[in-house]
Amino acid sequence: MKDKPEDKSLSDKTRTSQTLARGLTILNCFRENQSEMGIKDLAGQLALPQTVVARLVATLVQFGYLYQNPQTKKYVLGIAAFTLGLNAELALPLKHTASPFLERLAQATKETVSLNIVDPVTMDGVCIASIDSPAQIKLTTRVGSVRPLHRGASRKVLLAYMEGWQQDQYMTRLNLDAASQRLLRSEIAEIRERGYAVSEEELDEGAFAVAAPVLSKDGKLLAGIALAGPLFRKTPESLAKWILLVTQTAQEVARAASD
Repeated sequence: MKDKPEDKSLSDKTRTSQTLARGLTILNCFRENQSEMGIKDLAGQLALPQTVVARLVATLVQFGYLYQNPQTKKYVLGIAAFTLGLNAELALPLKHTASPFLERLAQATKETVSLNIVDPVTMDGVCIASIDSPAQIKLTTRVGSVRPLHRGASRKVLLAYMEGWQQDQYMTRLNLDAASQRLLRSEIAEIRERGYAVSEEELDEGAFAVAAPVLSKDGKLLAGIALAGPLFRKTPESLAKWILLVTQTAQEVARAASD
């Protein structure tokens, strides 16, 4: 009988943690989805009852993290989420360090360039800076876009230069069969050996990408710099030039970041 108050307290804490986790999961639904989402959409995506989702969404609206369109009755990210993101951006000095180098790379290549990092929690690749090509036909990379590490040069280069234990953790999370895992490990070993990654149509049809790692003085991964565009502009000569420029830019950003 003496244990009952403690058990109730533990139960309350568990419920609170679950509620918080569910609320954060709702916000995560808007990371990639730029359109409005309704209660039914969110409930279906999260496999939760609509009544539960409605209650959580109401709280997020109250605190400004979601906003309800009065006409459609659907939701988008609110101002509180935006300002929180701005504060997080200020914690990424690498973006500001890399900015002039990215500008120069974009001007020299006339293709879209981006700076990408690994989210340590989700282990996804996240774009934190991007400059679009001035060409009419181009590949765009949205700041804040989240992509898996095992697809596309811009993310594979991050996977290749992660710590070994992180690679193992990521492979386990992917739950690949033995043959697919061997193939992926072989590919990232090749990327690490040559110092850059190249891909074609792994994420977007008709597109290519070239990427190189930004490493700290002690060889730790800081970020990756990528160049991407339509395949019809890719030739052996242009590819060789892009590889050289991307790897040089990554090295310059690494030096500037360590100063």
